[in-house]
Amino acid sequence: MKKFILAALLPLLYFLYTVFLIPSLAVQATSATAGSYACVLTDTAYFYTARNEKRGLFLLPETYFVKVLSVDGDYCRVEYLYDDAYAKKLTGYAKTSDLTFVDYTPEHPYLYHLFEVRYTIDDAFSDNDDFLSQITVTCAYYGDYKIGSETYCYVLRGDSFGYIPKPDDLTIERSTEYEDNLVVETPPAETDEPSEEDGMPPAQIAILVALCLLVPVLAALILRPPKRPPYDADAE
Repeated sequence: MKKFILAALLPLLYFLYTVFLIPSLAVQATSATAGSYACVLTDTAYFYTARNEKRGLFLLPETYFVKVLSVDGDYCRVEYLYDDAYAKKLTGYAKTSDLTFVDYTPEHPYLYHLFEVRYTIDDAFSDNDDFLSQITVTCAYYGDYKIGSETYCYVLRGDSFGYIPKPDDLTIERSTEYEDNLVVETPPAETDEPSEEDGMPPAQIAILVALCLLVPVLAALILRPPKRPPYDADAE
């Protein structure tokens, strides 16, 4: 009898596992996949040149995204910005804990910001019109880098990457794309008919409750000791 009950109990437990547990694990496993995007929602997320927190190159702009190339434990290999006349795509690493993964492709994932830097040359030749006294160059902004109380910018100037003191008038516009993609819907009017957005259908809830009540009953039947005979057969 116990073998029969146990044979009936195991399929029920497997059914509960496959219906309710496996889908939950699948959602967790696909939350961070290669080729997806992740948003930076902290002002302390560095772009690293290697899987080493001492190799931070610059702080990724908050509210913008990186493209995830691969996920490997504490770090993700990521891609930032793209190639054009003023910018170049960078490939490096970011800490997984600093990223918030999304299931869509952002329209404007990266912060693309150009600004001009003006260099003034010694005015020893200012009276000579053949010598330029000022040079203005265009820089592509990648992120801040802080050393003590000083803040520098990691930029691409021409074909060279490097740091320059952050200009006082440099302002970075925050992106609202992550917030705009958050699903905020007005609750639908109450109806007698269940909808898919209401969660688990009532019939499925009833089946789940019945199974939850049935499992301990079957377990009790298996673990219950056998009844003693009403008399001692050896005494006869």
